[in-house]
Amino acid sequence: MLGIEAKNIFKSFGTPPQDILKDVSLDITVGDFVALTGKSGSGKSTFLYIVSGLDNPTSGDVKLSGTSLLGMNSAEIHCLRNTSIGFVFQFHYLLPELTGLENITMPARKTGTHKAMEEYALHLMESFSVLHCKDKFPSQMSGGEGQRVAIARALIQKPKFLFADEPTGNLDTINGDKVMEIFKRINKEDGTTILFVTHDPDYAALASRRVHMIDGKIAEIS
Repeated sequence: MLGIEAKNIFKSFGTPPQDILKDVSLDITVGDFVALTGKSGSGKSTFLYIVSGLDNPTSGDVKLSGTSLLGMNSAEIHCLRNTSIGFVFQFHYLLPELTGLENITMPARKTGTHKAMEEYALHLMESFSVLHCKDKFPSQMSGGEGQRVAIARALIQKPKFLFADEPTGNLDTINGDKVMEIFKRINKEDGTTILFVTHDPDYAALASRRVHMIDGKIAEIS
């Protein structure tokens, strides 16, 4: 069963327009664990933002679980992102005025379920070895702790899809390895479909498939 279908994606920026993505098509099955690789400027992060609904293509179509994103208005896409999609950035982007627990349950506040989610949030924190950060503010956490809290925040709504843009790029090797272990675990145990961007060949090798991009096109799938 296909989870993500990207068909003939073009993305242009600037005046005159320059194509950043050039007719990119990719199918990802439900429960797959896929690494997007390529040099800076190859288009991998742009493609990630488009298939996750954070950006729109200039042309082409993206379907998640068979539903086209093109037919959705901004409110519908926002609802989809809040319920079915988790996103992890290179920097954790935790809200500085909230504790670790409050940051994790923050997405559930939009649906009024944050109190009911606290037990699951604490479970995630314990599972990711950051339970000791539940009452800490982001400024009191290490980089690795903050990133693991951010992953828990991305997973609090039990999304079908997890997208990550260089999730280990701001971490040392020890904490980077911990993040990738979390990704492998949730992919295997929960069947979460994961698409992540990385420059690190060792982390890319952990994925079930590697999609390599060059100059806005898919050059190789292995």
